[in-house]
Amino acid sequence: MTELLRAAVAYAKEHGASIVEGYPVEPAERLSGYAGYKGVVSAFRKAGFIEVLRRPERQPIMRYLVGER
Repeated sequence: MTELLRAAVAYAKEHGASIVEGYPVEPAERLSGYAGYKGVVSAFRKAGFIEVLRRPERQPIMRYLVGER
């Protein structure tokens, strides 16, 4: 998942994006079914994203500022 996020950031950068945002989940327990299809927070952090807001409690907004890295 981390490599896919890095590839998404690279693609966005190549096409002029300045921000990439994602809305992963932070599971309280093991994920099942499609519960993690938007990604998990730990993978976003490993890819260099930072948390900018959290609504609701288990759903952070993660952001990568393309021009700053």
